[in-house]
Amino acid sequence: MSHAGTEDKFLKTLFPENVDGLTVLDIGCGYGATGLYIRTRTYKKGWVNLIGLDPFKEYIDLQNKMGIYDQLILGRGEEILNHLSLKSVDITILQHSIEHMRKKKTKYEILSPAFKALDSLEKVTKQRIIICTPNGYTESGSLDGNEDNNHLSGWTATDFEELGYQTKIVTKNVNSRLLTLFAKLVFKLKGKRWDNEVLVAWKDI
Repeated sequence: MSHAGTEDKFLKTLFPENVDGLTVLDIGCGYGATGLYIRTRTYKKGWVNLIGLDPFKEYIDLQNKMGIYDQLILGRGEEILNHLSLKSVDITILQHSIEHMRKKKTKYEILSPAFKALDSLEKVTKQRIIICTPNGYTESGSLDGNEDNNHLSGWTATDFEELGYQTKIVTKNVNSRLLTLFAKLVFKLKGKRWDNEVLVAWKDI
């Protein structure tokens, strides 16, 4: 859960104008890109209490040094109720995180890790949950020796709409329409898919 940047300009439109005093939870904080994104776009609007959660200790250690977050939690999204109390967070963000969770449950589970995380986040969040994920399944391998970076599931707008979320498909900014067309052609010639669409889903609690 270590994506290097937040490409989705649409994300900032989902934040309220008055952020002063809000508590924001970043699930899968990784390198801290989402936390930094929030800090740089809200610092003039008031103080935000920022909580970062990640299951990979090396990322938590890195964030302790960087000082972006006010609080850091070593853990998984589906375990959030072990760390935070009910309705203790105003806004929760899963920025390229849910695709790293298993979507299908085993016969021994009531909910899969992904759906358990979504259910738990509704219990700790007071205002809004925001999710950014590839539109559909995309391949991804481990990174930094972290097996949690593997993609275990793919998501569509229908998946979230059935859970009461609003959705929008956005495109990563690659500077120009011409560059996008060129990238699609190159990937197609190589027999690969240009995975440039990001699904944004949000739900008001």
